Amino acid sequence: MRQIATDTITAAAVTAGLPKSAVMIEPDKDGITLPNKRVEIAYLTEQYTRTGRPIRKRATVGKERTHRTLTREREAVRLPVRAAIRADDEAWLKQFSRRFVAALPKRTADEYGNAVSVAVQKAEYGGFTTKKVEVFKKRSKVFHIMFTGMTTTENEIPLITSVTITPDYREASNEQEQD
Repeated sequence: MRQIATDTITAAAVTAGLPKSAVMIEPDKDGITLPNKRVEIAYLTEQYTRTGRPIRKRATVGKERTHRTLTREREAVRLPVRAAIRADDEAWLKQFSRRFVAALPKRTADEYGNAVSVAVQKAEYGGFTTKKVEVFKKRSKVFHIMFTGMTTTENEIPLITSVTITPDYREASNEQEQD
């Protein structure tokens, strides 16, 4: 799930106008070697919820006439991610933030073809002060993005291909019991 989050955020940042090299996992320290305009990704705690609902049913490959494969969701997985946009230019930060959120997809797919939804939950501003003179301007806007996916299991189910009816009944009689 982390790789999907990283790829999705990187693609949105590149679409919004940032080079791919300026998207990184959150560094330990802020230094002069880091680009002035960048996106830092921080992963929060993944949450799992047991569900067990059926997702899809399809013909089993090679056994199309006799079996079906049932895919069932085992757990719903939620991965909250913090994407911090750091910049030294307030106007650029405002424009880039709008383009970045617009470039995030609503839904994507994981390596197994399962849907992963992407939702921006909130944004926090940082580094905006009322000082008259600023030597090193550091502005940031942190987006909290929720990636929701699933873990799945597949079961092969045999189909009923033939039915043999064996009658097992008694003959009804016309006699009625006397009381």
